[in-house]
Amino acid sequence: KIDNDKMQEKTWDYYEFGTDDIFGISISHNRHVNALLNWINERLPKEDSVTLNEAGKVVEEVVEDNSDETNNEEYFANEEYEDDIFDENDTIKHYDEEELDHIRVAIIGRVNVGKSSLLNALIKEDRAVVSSVAGTTIDPIDESIEYENKKITFVDTAGIRKRGKILGIEKYALMRTEKMLESADMVLLVLDASEELSELDEKIAGLIDSNRLSCMIILNKWDISNQDEYEKLVKHVRDKFKFLAYAPILSISAQTHLRVHKIYDTILKINENYAKRIPTSKINEILDFAQRRHQLPSMNGQVIRIFYGTQYDIRPPRIALILNKPQGLHFTYRRYLVNKLREAFDFEGTPLLIKAKKRGESY
Repeated sequence: KIDNDKMQEKTWDYYEFGTDDIFGISISHNRHVNALLNWINERLPKEDSVTLNEAGKVVEEVVEDNSDETNNEEYFANEEYEDDIFDENDTIKHYDEEELDHIRVAIIGRVNVGKSSLLNALIKEDRAVVSSVAGTTIDPIDESIEYENKKITFVDTAGIRKRGKILGIEKYALMRTEKMLESADMVLLVLDASEELSELDEKIAGLIDSNRLSCMIILNKWDISNQDEYEKLVKHVRDKFKFLAYAPILSISAQTHLRVHKIYDTILKINENYAKRIPTSKINEILDFAQRRHQLPSMNGQVIRIFYGTQYDIRPPRIALILNKPQGLHFTYRRYLVNKLREAFDFEGTPLLIKAKKRGESY
């Protein structure tokens, strides 16, 4: 709204903000707009360094707000989902003790569920700004504490909205949140226990699943919720987040600090499971037992055989199954084996990944 030369002089005041490039423009009078457009054009990436859709427009890296629900069966049947999580190593990766003793915990959820209040309660300090105005947190805020000889770094992330409601700088806050999850070990998925679960809650939970992170589900604002319906709410959460069936659920109030102290010990327990190593002999005992209880289905009349299984990575635990025909391992049987392994070993709070391979193939 710099509509004339006299108003143009006022732009000098804005250099106090510390930026080098300031443009005094007028949209209604098309004044000095070309200078701004030229400045933007000089800084745009080259066409071959961005992703374009069929219409030639740049594809934005934001969370899709698709209305259809995830089909878990198709999800687990998708071979690309399995392949992109396995490295070319045939031994369990080496992690030094210092790395295993440092737990990076991201606090995520939609706007106004109490993530910043939870961060303050966990570190026992008013570090994050708490406001009833949605979208107060933009930049991720991280704070570290020492607990039981472990270093726990909590990161309060920006609240996530539906795609159509993401405004301005919030888009970049969302990108930073997604980037931060790539380096996290664990997620506290914060839900508002006083409100109905939304489709957006499911989409946010999908970020945990896609990053193969350990997880705890936090039902916040328990002090103002209908506490008589705890079992009903837990069942509803389980039905909504079937792909996070391994995640423990804890009801708290960040405002009154109700049961917040229980989060610390649960984090340590989940971290232990996230880095758990199971001997090959123990894995094969469970595989033999599982196959005796329920035989592997054949593929087009061909017999499918599991020769052995072995763990080759942690954080999360990853197990390779060596078969004569890996493509014959149906997703339902894969899920059955995961459940049997969970029954035998404590993997609460962590995903457990299984990959089918031929003999001689790298894991």
